[in-house]
Amino acid sequence: MRYNSHKNNVLKGFTLVEVLVATGIFMMTVIVLSQIYISTTRAEKVAYSILNADNNIRNNLEIIARAIRMGKDFEILDTKKICFKYWVDNIWQDTCYEFKDNNIFQEIGGSLPEALFDPTVEVTEAKFRLQGGGGNSQISIIILLEAKTTVREEAYNFRAETAVTPRNVHLFFSSF
Repeated sequence: MRYNSHKNNVLKGFTLVEVLVATGIFMMTVIVLSQIYISTTRAEKVAYSILNADNNIRNNLEIIARAIRMGKDFEILDTKKICFKYWVDNIWQDTCYEFKDNNIFQEIGGSLPEALFDPTVEVTEAKFRLQGGGGNSQISIIILLEAKTTVREEAYNFRAETAVTPRNVHLFFSSF
């Protein structure tokens, strides 16, 4: 700041250099803060997209596992399709889950196949495998699932594997 020397040090104002430096510091601060905000917003969108894909995969895997737990008379075709009888609407209905066209399709009681997974989730691999069942052992169905979702042109891969043991409800209730 400059002071007028002959008038008792009265404030005259800022110099051009001081104004330019202050404006430059202010602009740099605004640019840094806006970049932090933009980066945080982008990261949040990516995190929410990954979380939604993970929830979709987990929920659909649970739907398939629940149906298998309640089913009987399992048949696996070429590791890509599993068919069995499932108790729906007080009758045993033929039920199939099939991996095709980057999704798993559910077909219950002869209805049209219905895609389970969200369009943002691409199922890249799904396999069903029957294990056990000989002698006194109970069968288990192994489900292997690989999927991916693409967010901001970057692919995020998921891999899930679970084993499901049917309850064999039909053995306990003779009326079925």
